[in-house]
Parts: sequence; C-alpha cells; structure tokens
Amino acid sequence: MPIRQSKRLQKLGNSFTLSGVRRSHAGSYVCRIETSPAIEVTHTLDVQYPATVRRLSPRLQHVVQGSSVTLECGADGNPPATITWTRQQGHLPSGSRMHEGRSITLSNADHDVEGTYICTAKNGLGHPSSTDMTIEIQYPPDVTTEESLLHTGVGRYVELVCRVHGRPVPTVSWTKQGRPLLSEHYVFSHDTQHRHTLTIQEVREEDFGEYTCTAESPLGRTNTSIRLTGLPRVPRVTSSPAGGERTTYTLTWVAESHTPVIMYRLQYRRHKERLIHNPSAGQWNIRLYSPNGPAGGPALAPLSSGPVQQMTHAITDLEPATDYEATVAVENKFGWSGDSEIFHFYTKKEVALGKSIRGGGGCTRPALLTTTASLLASLTTALLLLGPPAAL
Repeated sequence: MPIRQSKRLQKLGNSFTLSGVRRSHAGSYVCRIETSPAIEVTHTLDVQYPATVRRLSPRLQHVVQGSSVTLECGADGNPPATITWTRQQGHLPSGSRMHEGRSITLSNADHDVEGTYICTAKNGLGHPSSTDMTIEIQYPPDVTTEESLLHTGVGRYVELVCRVHGRPVPTVSWTKQGRPLLSEHYVFSHDTQHRHTLTIQEVREEDFGEYTCTAESPLGRTNTSIRLTGLPRVPRVTSSPAGGERTTYTLTWVAESHTPVIMYRLQYRRHKERLIHNPSAGQWNIRLYSPNGPAGGPALAPLSSGPVQQMTHAITDLEPATDYEATVAVENKFGWSGDSEIFHFYTKKEVALGKSIRGGGGCTRPALLTTTASLLASLTTALLLLGPPAAL
C-alpha cells in the first residue's frame, strides 16, 4: 500500500525518514520507480526493543506437601529474551543458583521448597524485566509437648503446653481421659508462637490424670498427651562415689515432691563385676525407711520446705575397699517415684604398706622396702635435676 507522508514519515528527495520508530513500524518497505519495466527496491525494518516479562502462573500458590508445582512465565522482546529463575531466599531447591527456561517444576514439595521465586527476562537491551511468584506449603497438623509428664501438688498453679504447627492453621481442643474440658476451672490460651496452653490456677486431686491436645485441619488430625501427676520425680544421687569410711557409706540424693515424702526405698549390692565367682552375693539388699522413723534409725537430713528435698542415708556393715551399686526411690501420698539410675560407689581404699608380698619360690619381699626404695630413687632424681649446691 502506498505510504503517505505524516509527522513521523517525511520524504526528502528520494529518501524517506521515519522518526519515533515503534514496534508497529517493523516490516518491509518497497521503493518503486515507475519506469517500463518498473524498478523496485525492498527495505526491511527490524525494530528492536527491551524484554518484558509476564506471569503465566498465579502470584501465590498453596501447594499440598508432597505434591508437585510448576511455575511459568512468558517474555516479549526483540531480539528474543532469555528467561531465568532465581529464588529470593538463596539457592533453588536443586542446589543451583539459577534455572533457565520458561518454566520450573518443583517435585515432592516440602518446607525447603517454600519461598518466593523470581522470573527474569533480558535480551541485552535496556534493563532486565522481572516478576515473582510465591509458594506456600500446606501440611497436616503437627503437635509436640514441652513436657509430657508434669509433677505438681494440690493447690499449685500449673500450665500444660503443646506446640501446634500446620497450614491451614489447625483448630486445637483439649480433653481429659477422652472427655471435653468444659469447666471454668480450666483456662485455654495460645500465642503467635504456635504455643497452646491449658492453665489450672489451683490444682485439685481430681485434676491428676492424662490430658490430650488435639489439632485438626482439612489435611488431617493428630494429638499428643500430657500426664499431670502428684507422684515424686525420680530421685537424683548427688554424693561422691568415693567413700570416706571403711565399712560405712553415706548416700545423698535429691528428691522433688510437692507432697511430703512418707517412705523411701534403698537398694544396694556389691558391684556385679566383682561377683564372677560368687553370683549369689549379687542379690539386692532392699530396705524401706520412713523419714519420720524412731530415734536411732538411719541418718536422714530434715526435709526442706520446698518441693526439692535433700535426703541422706548411712549404709552400714559394708566391706572395706569394695565397690557397690545402689538405687533409691521415694514415696508420697500419691505413690512411688521410679528408681534412680544405678549409682556406683566404693568404701575407703587404703594401701597397706606393712604387709608382705609373697613371690615365686616361697621368698618374701616386704612391700614397705619396695616403697621406700621408690621414694629414695625419686629423691635422688630430684637432687640431680637441681644440680650441685652453690659455694658459700
């Protein structure tokens, strides 16, 4: 079609000047000289322009954990643009820093896939063009406890805590022995750190038992349990393994009980490694004692006013220089604690320098002489290291 002159297209002699070039101006232009036969010259105009990018996938996608997701974008530009993918949080899930192509597929999506992905198009003209897309992983509820066993006492303040994660956000409910907690005696709360709390201002005996924290969402349902008990904690032995007496050892332990201790159970025996030739000697000696026993009973420290109580017991009639092991448990009105970890100790060990050591052939060599010779040798070595005395 003939070209008409306009503000953008001006004819100067046999030339045409095109100003303010646009993409629509691209194409072939024919210069025709009306002769017989006519002469034509064709000019092709290629208009180049910077790349622009556009999203072909939603800007925000909620992806169920374990599934796959594909992100895609398109680009326009002349020359054709190169499209690359990066991640705002750092490396891509594959471990590389960049992926090239119109799309990127993320398989078996998990928390490591979550984040913002940036699609960039560039063709060497102008500035690169970018857009971003965000992936949020949806996953079933997950429930954990801060403490699965809580020791407390009547009249005490206590908090039962479970931590709940999930997307979409799960709903949380509490039950006790399978029954809903509807009484105003219980206070329910949660914070922004996924921490759900069941508070009892003043514990009653009927409050002891197993509580269940349940989290539920369209992706699943799960729970965990917390046991509230008045039982004592397992005692912890605090005494040194090295005994200071030949036939007596004083065992010291810490017991935590919010209710007074009414009994403790002590078990002790010779250490097993010393009983290869006499297995029967490895039977536990089991004794029950009351902290409020009669005068002349086992040595017992007075109970403290708080729940943490320091307790001691003197074990008598032991053998000198012998290894033993012991455990201890305590009882309050609600029952027995578990046994402490096996504790190893030994009675006082002395070196008898005056005794003789019998060698082969019936000869006797006093141990005292050997020890004295060793001391003299050590003294001689020390004098040699010091050197001759200085002249007066």
